[in-house]
Amino acid sequence: MGSLRSRGYLQDRLHFHGGALLMIRRAISVPIFMVLMFILLVAVIVPAYLFMSSTQIYSNQGSQQATGYLEGQTQEVNQVFRGNPNVYYNSSKSPYLQVLFTSIPYPLNVTQIYYYNGTTWSPVLKGSLVVAGNTFIPLPSKAFNKPIIMVSGEGNVYFLNPNTSINTVNVQGPAGKLPVYIASFVENGSKFIPVSVQVIFPTTGSSSITPQVYYVTPGTYPLTDKNQTVFLPQYGLTGTFQNWSIVGGTLSATNQLSTSVTVFSATVITAIYKAQTTKYEVQIVPKNIPLAPNVTILKRHSLLSLSLSNLSLSSLNKTIPVKIDNKTYLLNSSGIKLNLTYGYHLIQFPSYYNISFNYTSETLLKKILGKFFMYAGEINCYEFNGLSSPNSNVSIKGTDIVFVNGSGKVYGIYTQSSVYYAMLVNNSFSFPSGVSCISCRPSVIGDIAGQLIQVNNSFVIGPTTNNGVERLYFKNGTTIYFTKVYLYGPFSGQFQILDQNNPESFSQLLSNPCYIKVDYPLGTYSFNPPYSFNMNYPYYITDVQQWEYGGYEL
Repeated sequence: MGSLRSRGYLQDRLHFHGGALLMIRRAISVPIFMVLMFILLVAVIVPAYLFMSSTQIYSNQGSQQATGYLEGQTQEVNQVFRGNPNVYYNSSKSPYLQVLFTSIPYPLNVTQIYYYNGTTWSPVLKGSLVVAGNTFIPLPSKAFNKPIIMVSGEGNVYFLNPNTSINTVNVQGPAGKLPVYIASFVENGSKFIPVSVQVIFPTTGSSSITPQVYYVTPGTYPLTDKNQTVFLPQYGLTGTFQNWSIVGGTLSATNQLSTSVTVFSATVITAIYKAQTTKYEVQIVPKNIPLAPNVTILKRHSLLSLSLSNLSLSSLNKTIPVKIDNKTYLLNSSGIKLNLTYGYHLIQFPSYYNISFNYTSETLLKKILGKFFMYAGEINCYEFNGLSSPNSNVSIKGTDIVFVNGSGKVYGIYTQSSVYYAMLVNNSFSFPSGVSCISCRPSVIGDIAGQLIQVNNSFVIGPTTNNGVERLYFKNGTTIYFTKVYLYGPFSGQFQILDQNNPESFSQLLSNPCYIKVDYPLGTYSFNPPYSFNMNYPYYITDVQQWEYGGYEL
């Protein structure tokens, strides 16, 4: 029993000490766990936090670098536009770039210069060139009269036509995107002529007119030129698409209107056209417009003279001005023959053109009435109706555009649109019967200026100089209403008058209207205002006056 009791006591003691030990172990593990967690925090979480918090800093730094790059591009362009430096491309037999600084030099880093060699763009520099002062950069003689491209270290691309400054074109874009400059020109012998064509780039589907600048991310894009041919009216040339040329990228095909371009840097793409120089003889003739020498004879029945009259109209205009490829030619009735190149041409006849005619009318009663003649008595206005051609070699492509594919003829068609008749107005002064002039200064006999006739209650007509006939034109059928005659005066001078054998001296004379005399193709008559008639013929109008009064200046 005793042994059993002692064993149970021992077990109880063991259980007591085991629990205490377990409690001690648990108490010790908490600080260890905290120490381990602190080590983990310091070793892992804090660096991760620092790394994550620094990402925005690195991102801002990249953005600031991009902004600084764009600012550098913009600053360079602004300096160039201000002419500091001014870069001029002298395209002479020994071509060169002239760099001139007008103030404190802003260094210009030129990474490459290209010239067009007739097929592609050829580089000039073997390495970058920093220009910090007035400099001449010689170019190969092959660059004569050809465009060049200059690329700067700031990523700007400059396209220069012969004998122009650098500030004519620049290419710069937003950060992260590359500029793609598309230009086009026609090659005519050794001369390169800038021209505008329609291109589609990159994927918008809509066309733009060159020259054009696009900004794209690096990649491959479709490119289409919509013009197989292009017309240069100022030169009378038609260019046919020849090939593409590129600097700064690659093309999948260079001799097709549609191609693909891979952009990996600032890029210049050029559409090159070849001018057609084959020439054909083309005759250009005005039609249905009576140019001198031309006489038109018309027969008219006159109810007033109860007779048949012959009307003869003789043209006074020998030529008509016609613009052909923006150059003016004076064409006669036979037209003109020109050697025109294959392709499109601009032929511009005047929309309206007036022809003046000498007017001669003769009646069967000519022994009584005689002939009526008036220089430039009629003006006919002719309206242009378009071009036509009897030959298939010359195609009409518009109101003033033709396409020449061989020798042929082109007519400029006119129709008469309106007729105008002349009215010649003069004065006739004389003295009454029994009165004559001994000495009159100035002259007072004949066509003396100043006597006026009011017409349609709106304006007056009459010569403004002595012995000077006033010429006016009115449209056929216009009603002329003479309302009254103005007594313009008194007429001043020194006049010795013999009146019924009694000499008298006056310093002023005053007239009195007698009548208005009318001469026209059907005869002669006179009237006193008010009176009206229609302008169906040319008219001679004479205002007949007599000096009735003499006096002295007060």
